[in-house]
Amino acid sequence: MIIKTDKDTTKKYFEDSSGMLGAYADKVYIPENKQDVINILEQANKIKTPVTVAAGCTGVTGGCLAYGGVVLSTEKLDNIGPIKEISQDKALITVGAGAIVNKIKEFVLQNGWMYAPDPTEKNATIGGNISTDASGGRGFKYGTTRNYVNAIEIILPDGSYAKIVRGKTFADDNGIIEFETSKGLKTIILPKYKLPKIKNAAAYYNYKNADLIDVFIGHEGTLGIIISAELILIKPFETLFGGIIFFEDREKSWTFVKEIRELSNINKDSKTEITALSLEYFDKNALNLIKPYYPIIPNNVDAGILFEQDCSHDTYDILMEKWVNIIEKYGINIDDVWFASNIKQQEEFRIFRHKIPETVNEIVHKNKIPKVGTDVAVPHDKLKEMILFCEQKFNENKLLNLTFGHIGESHLHANIIASSQQEYNKCKELYLEIAKKAVELGGTVTAEHGIGKVKHHFLKAMLGAEGIEELRKFKLSLDKNNILGRDNIFQCRI
Repeated sequence: MIIKTDKDTTKKYFEDSSGMLGAYADKVYIPENKQDVINILEQANKIKTPVTVAAGCTGVTGGCLAYGGVVLSTEKLDNIGPIKEISQDKALITVGAGAIVNKIKEFVLQNGWMYAPDPTEKNATIGGNISTDASGGRGFKYGTTRNYVNAIEIILPDGSYAKIVRGKTFADDNGIIEFETSKGLKTIILPKYKLPKIKNAAAYYNYKNADLIDVFIGHEGTLGIIISAELILIKPFETLFGGIIFFEDREKSWTFVKEIRELSNINKDSKTEITALSLEYFDKNALNLIKPYYPIIPNNVDAGILFEQDCSHDTYDILMEKWVNIIEKYGINIDDVWFASNIKQQEEFRIFRHKIPETVNEIVHKNKIPKVGTDVAVPHDKLKEMILFCEQKFNENKLLNLTFGHIGESHLHANIIASSQQEYNKCKELYLEIAKKAVELGGTVTAEHGIGKVKHHFLKAMLGAEGIEELRKFKLSLDKNNILGRDNIFQCRI
């Protein structure tokens, strides 16, 4: 085990992408095996020392930042094991929690398989992805990380070890789950609050008859330390194509997405029908922001939709024709669509998508005022109402804004950019209003980034004081001394 105390060598563990300042810890522990993790937690639990899990430090909500106690970094638990083929279409691989997602994806692809989740931050660790249930642009087809986690090894706050396998242990109708650990049987009772049945990254998973493994996915480092995971692999697609469609009427873009979403659901098992891999949205403000870099964007644009379709070489022409037909049905001149006809060209779309937040960050850096970026999602039939509500609020307050994101999942990111401290305060007030509106519409305050240390007030708006108390009781049932991930998700006090 490696222990770091020097400020110069520990500095990197106190910074992430949240903008939070002042993080610190007495020590950084870097365990090299399971027993190291057990020893650290047993000692910390005995003397009630806070432990914050870190590794990639790529998050945006401060979840990996310590404010006292010690840091436990999983960076050395980075093994990538052999691939175990289960069937023609499915394989498994065991990886350490500190393994970098991009390295996992590259390794399995070189061996004829694919790890489907495609989070934006490829340098994140798999443990971090599991702890936040990361998703990304292709979540429309593949869903979130949890869909591809078959088993985990986890060390609980008292140092007990458990291997949890999907499909083995479930909550009963009263939310009670019993499971074996190295220190005996544990019994937990899931919280009673209601979570929306849409893409959601807020609070502990508590759906009826929940699989135990899902309770530990998305827990943001507060219930245990995941040391390894067995991931589900699928066969990779042969090729893909995609396009960015520019609409003069944004409402037509919303109708287009609705139709593609419905077709993709109906055709989900088909090889020759439309099944979108991703559906991404860019509003007029987002497109105009980067138009100087991309003259292909028309002057009269009101919205843009980026789509991807995976396929085989044999079905490429069939599927391309079907996409062209449906695009033309919406009055779009196919010559005005920016197409990418292969995987290499698709990389240009990734650069295009990233150019929007990069340009926003340049403005933010110049203004020296942080941006405010939403992460709400709503049921599909409420998306239009959510967009119009946000637009009304932005216009009333005359704030620079732009919206983009995962429209296939009715999950958009509105960026509100302030030029003064007064405007910044107003932006934060508006975000809370937007979060409350999302909840009112049956949605969530965070669909992929999680709560961390910066969104406690949003979660309270979603769950209420009673829901927060349910969170507290549940955490303490597994972490009676409140040592793990202190103040992640909510402020927990004994």
